[in-house]
Amino acid sequence: MIQATSSTERLVLFGAGALARELLVVLPRLHTAGREIEFVACLVDPDVAAADRLHDRPISRNISDFAGDDTLRFVVALGEPKARARAVERLRSIGARYASIIDPGVLIGASSSVGEGSMILGHASITADAHLGAHVLVNPGATIAHDNRIADFATLSPGVHLAGHVVVEEGAFLGTGASVIPGTRIGARALVGAGAVVIRDVLPGHTVVGNPARILRRD
Repeated sequence: MIQATSSTERLVLFGAGALARELLVVLPRLHTAGREIEFVACLVDPDVAAADRLHDRPISRNISDFAGDDTLRFVVALGEPKARARAVERLRSIGARYASIIDPGVLIGASSSVGEGSMILGHASITADAHLGAHVLVNPGATIAHDNRIADFATLSPGVHLAGHVVVEEGAFLGTGASVIPGTRIGARALVGAGAVVIRDVLPGHTVVGNPARILRRD
């Protein structure tokens, strides 16, 4: 195994699928930007079908393999909000600490903030006074305008556009190309379908689709 220097972050990804591979693509660009991250291993649930290695690093099904190592930082590379939340709960048993992965191509205003464990992929844009919680996933091409509030475990799919003063509550999922007008609230665990145009608040647990977005299902 490569020996880490004092300035090198040692990364474990929870998950070994497509999102994990997308994050690994970011690491060389972070290296060029001056942030050194050593990819150590992946961790997956015991019942997950996966190869034994990813990018020549081991894939473990045993969380205890990572217990007691305070040098490790975790990122939960799972696209679905509920799965991310379950993984974070599981990682509590080993006192996991988290890193955030932000592609150097992302634009983030100096007055905005991003919580621990979050992932922001290439060519996303976050403007002024926007605040993202922990373990948020922002996919390529998403735009987050001024004064947005994105709660823990929310997912913005590729090309999602949020106008100003939008609130996305915990665990909500916005599908590819969805757009949300100013001052709108997306409730906790709500699902906004791909291409939907949201012009009014979406209640917690509701699924909305279409233009303008209409209710498809209530949990």
